[in-house]
Amino acid sequence: MSNLSDIKRRLISVKQTRQITGAMETVSIAKMRKANERLADSRHYVDLLYGMVGELARISGSDGPLFSSSAAVGKKILLVVTSDKGLCGGFDHEIFKRAEEYADKNTVFMPIGVIGGEYYKNKENTDMRFASSYIPDYNNAETVAVALLEEYAAGASEIAVVYTVHGGAADMSTVKRILPVSGEICAAEGTSSESGLEPFKNVFEKIVPLYVACAVYDAFLNNSASEHGARRQAMMAATESADALIAQLSTEYNRARQSAVTEQIIEIIGATSALTEKRS
Repeated sequence: MSNLSDIKRRLISVKQTRQITGAMETVSIAKMRKANERLADSRHYVDLLYGMVGELARISGSDGPLFSSSAAVGKKILLVVTSDKGLCGGFDHEIFKRAEEYADKNTVFMPIGVIGGEYYKNKENTDMRFASSYIPDYNNAETVAVALLEEYAAGASEIAVVYTVHGGAADMSTVKRILPVSGEICAAEGTSSESGLEPFKNVFEKIVPLYVACAVYDAFLNNSASEHGARRQAMMAATESADALIAQLSTEYNRARQSAVTEQIIEIIGATSALTEKRS
């Protein structure tokens, strides 16, 4: 009977776990849909601003403040966007792996999110000012952008961000260079105009902060949607595993109960037979 009790206790435990993973899967689906809507709503703004930045970089040429860094060699700031919670499979692991592959000895890691803060807290070459819980909204992106622009103005040779690009079932971690502007943004590497950069000074002063904030915000939204998608997949897999284990334990429980009942019947028959023989 102890075996029967153990199976029943484990079966109850697995069913409770299945309820939790099933509920978390449902919540992740709802959050993923909301994150996808925000990402879709921002797409037109992001594409429009990137187009403007690409055109400005093309006009200003290779000597422009967007296209080339003032420091040929210097520290590189790598913004590492992670999740705030676990239970999302290898989501954050892939981001850390991509960041390590991209980094060199001059790279300073700037993690965002609780998981990133925990990963980098005891490592060298880190900037932990944003290593805490964050909300993927534009205000937070602006705050981070201000810090990145200060680092760039102070002599950083490159500003980049590593995050997960949301693409449905094919989410992939990637590194995107924000400053100086990469060839992916520029339509072409035009030459400097004869009039120089002076006419564009005011435009640059307005556009550059918007562009950096937009790049960070886009990384936030992509990473958030991908995180909820990864957590949904992890919880769905856990729920399916729980269902399979419940089926297995139910079969074992039924067999153990039938065995116990059969054993009791045999004992009753044996006792009855003994009594009958004694009376006769």
